[in-house]
Amino acid sequence: MAEDKKASKAEEKSAKKAAKKADGADKASAKKKKSKKNPFKSIASFFKSVKSEGKKVTWAKPKEVLKNSIVVLIVCVIAGIGIFAVDTILSQGMKGIKKLADNQTSVSDTADTSTTGDVTEGLEADDTTAAQE
Repeated sequence: MAEDKKASKAEEKSAKKAAKKADGADKASAKKKKSKKNPFKSIASFFKSVKSEGKKVTWAKPKEVLKNSIVVLIVCVIAGIGIFAVDTILSQGMKGIKKLADNQTSVSDTADTSTTGDVTEGLEADDTTAAQE
């Protein structure tokens, strides 16, 4: 009797293994079938799920949408004015710095030409006196 129980348990195990192998083969064939699935059915199921998700959404009321839109526009205008002000101030500052730099170079250029002119005139005078002698 003990042998019969052992034999029946062994048969059950082998039957389960055989069933698992058959299931594995069925799953493999099912995967092959899924890979050959019609793409139009996939697209249709996608849009069906989108529609069902759209029904679950809690949509805002029109008054709330209008109010929020106005707030966004006001904040954008304020940010734009702030950016414009900073840009204008920085542009004017850069123009002022450039004007100062141009004034300093033009002053130093005139100073250089007047001093070099005096020096060359002095050298020419020395040359003429040396030539006369």
